[in-house]
Amino acid sequence: MLTREGIMLSEKPQGVGAARTMEVTNYLPLPTFKSKEFWTPWKIQHIRRLSQTGRATDEPFLVPSERTGRALDRLYLKTCRPADGGAGRVRTSVPFIRGMEISSPIYLGDMSFGALSGVPNISIGRAADATNVVAGTGEGGLLDEVAGCSNITVQWASARFGVDISTLTRGLGVVIKIGQGAKPGIGGHLPGAKVTEPISRTRRIPVGMDAISPAPHHDIYSIEDLGQRILGLKEATGHPVFVKVAATNYIPYIASGIARMGADGIIIDGSGAGTGAAPAVVKNNCGIPIEFAVASADAILRREGLRENFTVVAAGRVSHPEDSLKLIAMGADITSLGTAALLSLGCLMVHKCHLGYCPAVLTNKITQRQARVLSIRQSVVWLTNLVNGWTEEMRLILEQMGLDDVRDLRGRRDLLEYEEGMNRETVSILGLAGSPTRSASGRVDLPMAGPARSALWPPGRITMLTEMAGTIGKAAAEATLSSMGNTSPPTVETPARLSDWLVVDGAQVTRPSIDPYREEIETSVYLGGTRLRLSSPFFFTHLQPGIKADVNDIFSRTALSMGLLMDCRGVGDVKHAARTIADVGSGQHSPVCSVDIGSYAAPPAAGSLVYLRAPSSREKVEEALGLLRSDGALAGVILDEDEEGSDFPLELSVARVDAELKRLGLRWRFDVLAEGNSVRGSDDIFKLMALGADCVGFGQAALIAMGYEEDREVVLDVKSAQRLENFVAATQREIKLLAGAAGASSVSSTITGNRELLRSVDLDPGVRKELGVKPAGGA
Repeated sequence: MLTREGIMLSEKPQGVGAARTMEVTNYLPLPTFKSKEFWTPWKIQHIRRLSQTGRATDEPFLVPSERTGRALDRLYLKTCRPADGGAGRVRTSVPFIRGMEISSPIYLGDMSFGALSGVPNISIGRAADATNVVAGTGEGGLLDEVAGCSNITVQWASARFGVDISTLTRGLGVVIKIGQGAKPGIGGHLPGAKVTEPISRTRRIPVGMDAISPAPHHDIYSIEDLGQRILGLKEATGHPVFVKVAATNYIPYIASGIARMGADGIIIDGSGAGTGAAPAVVKNNCGIPIEFAVASADAILRREGLRENFTVVAAGRVSHPEDSLKLIAMGADITSLGTAALLSLGCLMVHKCHLGYCPAVLTNKITQRQARVLSIRQSVVWLTNLVNGWTEEMRLILEQMGLDDVRDLRGRRDLLEYEEGMNRETVSILGLAGSPTRSASGRVDLPMAGPARSALWPPGRITMLTEMAGTIGKAAAEATLSSMGNTSPPTVETPARLSDWLVVDGAQVTRPSIDPYREEIETSVYLGGTRLRLSSPFFFTHLQPGIKADVNDIFSRTALSMGLLMDCRGVGDVKHAARTIADVGSGQHSPVCSVDIGSYAAPPAAGSLVYLRAPSSREKVEEALGLLRSDGALAGVILDEDEEGSDFPLELSVARVDAELKRLGLRWRFDVLAEGNSVRGSDDIFKLMALGADCVGFGQAALIAMGYEEDREVVLDVKSAQRLENFVAATQREIKLLAGAAGASSVSSTITGNRELLRSVDLDPGVRKELGVKPAGGA
């Protein structure tokens, strides 16, 4: 078929501009990755081999070098015999809905028209038909060619793009999309640059306008509301209904509620899942890994007698057939291939889907005269081969496990082994038994003596910071958008500080998210009761020694103009002192002063707010708590991880002070400020606040955002000040995004000290308990 705009969606070029359209039928060479990736060249090449041959490779198991620090990679399937040619007899068909079986436990993940450029959407639907598996269509409406496929589900998302009764009745069933793993608590986001005429017509939205789905369904604010929607859609369509959610803190209760409300199944999308566009700060910090979510959901469904005739689909970083089988052993019925499907079609993992210039023409902007277009015929072959090859490798593994039917593996945690070093809480949450039988491979040591500075500023973070400031890119003062999966620690990048083991909740079903694009989220905080208002819950820490005076002046002026504070410890005089934190006795007139814990002798004189400054040290934290208990004239404490003597993670210091002041009934009387040049941005700020900080100071991140480099001469001009202001505005927006995703409309009243918004991922239980944070997948 050829659309009337001349966009090529057919097997053969024809019509307007066809002579200039080249069909892509071969894979492009992989680029050299400049930073760590979860989807490594080995994983991509393995998927390409499956897609080219449709047969199992000579590596049906994940090789040791590809195992990361994630819990799933530290699990192994128990084998009891070598392959002897009997894999063909292994049964892989599973029930999807009552009365229907699919050939393999594979769901080709929900990907929207608009996020994808048409041909991939058609290919996914046709490949599902050809292999008798299931494909999701995403929230972008239905192309006619996709609507003609049989083995599809139709998505009913918050924006209802292109949805009416005629689309809902197509295919096998309806999927109510509450959330997705790449952006829990945040709606879909298709930049306006990609909303061309075909997208506009299919989604029924204006050309060139950002398509931002509401974060919540405005008719679903509780599990009971969801039950009404499930029943209504069943009655309207006569089809089964599934619910897609992101893997977040309350996934056991969410899964149980969805089953009780009459849904036929749940699609759980874990953190690290792919996306066409998402705020990077949400994508990198929200949600829990799929293995924790599946294990905990399966456990509660079994405990409550809800597991039978209820389908669990596991999604998010399913990178290899071995991953599929391990997730089935933990309780999934089916696993979803989303990013793997795109890699099968030639994706190069350049994380630029949202820009519309995809080198593999998978997510490119649709225009009237495409220079290149993906071949439908070839892409259907690739995807069909991927499903067949993936299934054959699963058969090979099942044969070596002594199983004749993949259904015999569901929920069989006894057929999983685990590595040494996996902590006892993770083992318990995953439902594993016995002792570790494998040597450790991917574990990363916990940084306990302060941040690992060599890992603080990976290339991806530097790019994000400089885009926020407008030093590079075209979206200054905005939260950075990115695409595909994340590379964040502790799974991919090396953890640099304790906060890297913590993830933020995403509101799903049990409470609604707050839409940061359409609703107001209050970010102001008050210090000293109501004596001093800050526009945002952050301030500028004292910059490192040797920074030019002009730079300090830019920071102090920005603090004044944007309603923040700047810590001037060790700086001396600055031109704009009205919004500074000065040392007591410095002679500088400031609204806030600090006094070193080592030199504190007597209650300060009335006037400025006076804070006790202490290094991030267990001993000094206890000393500070003692002084706060005895001196009500102090406004609070500044925990400064750059102070000499800091030998304790700032996160633990903050959590200790907050918890003890609450225990004593004194928390409302004192402010807890935390600061350091290793605080990297809005994600660290948000997590430190949830651990108990009222306000968080950072500095080096702002310098990097501005493009300032210590080892070379930099011209400081009006652009430098503008970049810093851009960065402040973007950081505030990112905090709003995190707050909205977590369902919080006010930062200071809802986030500060609210540890329930956090979960730890495979963190040492002793450290986790000191933080007062629950483990991912735990109750």
